[in-house]
Amino acid sequence: MKRFVFIISFYYALLPAQPKEGIEFKVHTISGFVIDSSNSEPMMDVDVDIYTGNNILKHSTITDEFGFYTKNIIGYLWKPKIKFSYHNYRSKKFRLDPATLDSAENIAVNAYIVPLPLDERIPDLERGNLINRAETFFIKGNVFYYLVGQGHADRIIIETAEAIETEPGFIVIKVNDETYDVTRCYIPQEGQYENLSFILKSLLSEPLFENSKNPIFLPQDMLRPSIIYGSVFNVSSGEPVMGAEIILDEPYKRRISDENGKFAFQVDQPGNYHITMNPPPGYRHFNIAVPEILIKYGRGGWFKSNFYVRP
Repeated sequence: MKRFVFIISFYYALLPAQPKEGIEFKVHTISGFVIDSSNSEPMMDVDVDIYTGNNILKHSTITDEFGFYTKNIIGYLWKPKIKFSYHNYRSKKFRLDPATLDSAENIAVNAYIVPLPLDERIPDLERGNLINRAETFFIKGNVFYYLVGQGHADRIIIETAEAIETEPGFIVIKVNDETYDVTRCYIPQEGQYENLSFILKSLLSEPLFENSKNPIFLPQDMLRPSIIYGSVFNVSSGEPVMGAEIILDEPYKRRISDENGKFAFQVDQPGNYHITMNPPPGYRHFNIAVPEILIKYGRGGWFKSNFYVRP
């Protein structure tokens, strides 16, 4: 009960006014609570998506059982927007206001979301909470690790994913047409890789995680080096830009954006990383900010930072 009172108090204290138009600014962490406007109850499994000014999805997360979400951004956002969405509720999307950043470059964003009228609702699919919850961690293009044996885990890039409830309270994960044991799956959670059966243990019918004897977090020495990646965009058209020079200051590395505007660096040590961009001929900087990315763990992470140019 105390936690719920805190949620409501927190909401009224920190709910921002309509955000003003923001340019690029640095954010460390975005967090907050999502509340059902019809009953003031906290909402679990609400999708929280963060977009750039030209509507490119940059970060995603979901709320927990207390309606709380948090996302380490650790970088620069350009005219960012945040969107809250949930089945049979009205989506809520608005711009983030840099004036609400605290001294540590954190921002609190809370929201009430409104259920749709009964005549506008889409019938629920016959899928259990266990399946829905599991599938939120397997997004196309993301990665997860599968513990193969003592001291070794495979990194798998997700193309397709499906959770299958083989019996009540028991599931397997099918990724890229291969079936995986949930007690050996590790999914990214704020810079580390956490055991999926541990995360889902309150929804499973048996103590699968406890019986497996597997660690909660995958040891760092089983992870591949972290990746700093992103794209270069024409801010006027939203099109990717090829031929931009991107430089990682220390250790010095250089990349050229490809035909899709993409670039990537591999790093294996924690620290603050600075990257700069030199536009190709015919383009100029859209802004003068120098992105800085804080990597708490040298291995296993994926950190995105995009650049923008104009003709």
